[in-house]
Amino acid sequence: MQERLTTDCDKAAGSRGLVDVERPGALLRDALRGLVAVFALQDAILIGYLVVTTVCLLGAPPSEVQAQCVHRNLAAIAALVSLCVFVRRATFVPSLLRSVVYRLSLVGTFLLNYLSLRTILPTVRSDSLDAELLQLDLLLFRFEPALWMERFNTRPIVEWFSFFYFSYFFICFTSMVLAVWVARPGRGTTEYAVGTSIVYCVGQLGYMAVPAYGPIQALSHLYQGPLDGGFFWGCVSSIVQAGGAMKDVFPSLHTAAPLWFALYTFHRARTDRRLFWLAVVAAFFSFNIIISTMLLRWHYAVDVVAGVALATGAAWLTPRLVRWEEGVRARMDQPQPWSFR
Repeated sequence: MQERLTTDCDKAAGSRGLVDVERPGALLRDALRGLVAVFALQDAILIGYLVVTTVCLLGAPPSEVQAQCVHRNLAAIAALVSLCVFVRRATFVPSLLRSVVYRLSLVGTFLLNYLSLRTILPTVRSDSLDAELLQLDLLLFRFEPALWMERFNTRPIVEWFSFFYFSYFFICFTSMVLAVWVARPGRGTTEYAVGTSIVYCVGQLGYMAVPAYGPIQALSHLYQGPLDGGFFWGCVSSIVQAGGAMKDVFPSLHTAAPLWFALYTFHRARTDRRLFWLAVVAAFFSFNIIISTMLLRWHYAVDVVAGVALATGAAWLTPRLVRWEEGVRARMDQPQPWSFR
């Protein structure tokens, strides 16, 4: 009798008879469980970035380039969703192959997102806020640090900082290899993927909100002459001209990304002391890269401040988000993000 009463209480009379009032909640839980089974937190961040970027493009004046950017973004969203479904649900494919495909695809997504900025940024906003960024520097520091540093425009100093600016690409590659390919998959791998996604996605959206060319172009008439650089400065200049986004100064990702990698390594060193000296080296490179962004005239000081805030914010937020995701997956009886079983 009690079982019958309990069952009846879970039902209500509707226009078509008795309706199970728990069914909508069960459907919602099943839907959430399905989403969690397919998408990890870093996947959601990357897809969200592409969606927001697409919305920004749709709000831009119509043009052939705008249409191409929208179509490319929609294709990227479809590809990323399909990738997530494949690597986590195609259990008939060996798990090792799916894990390799996923890792390679994440790297490719970051790279393509950056390279596409060269056409997306001028399409979303054709104006420049260099004057406003300069005024912020003058308000905060009473002078423009990028102009003040011209006194150090000598070949040895320019080459020293050009080397470290160029090493940004090495730092990005090395950190990715160690965290995603060498380290045992687990919480550390997830923290790296989530934190890096936050830094780059938020930073690149910042480029769209605050477009600017930087001191090297906007303040060129105020410098006494070009930078006295050699081999490394030539490498930096050539790469920026060939593949740079051109209006990507606020926030400084040359500041945010290396600093995030250093903070992440220090965080991991708390449980693995072998990483301590690697974290020290990463911090040394990060410090020199930050100085180079202004000495080489790429960034205003306020760009650097924003980059530091982005990196420290990501370092604080990421462990909390990852623990939350682990809890959600445990409650829904789903494997952790890097388990492709």
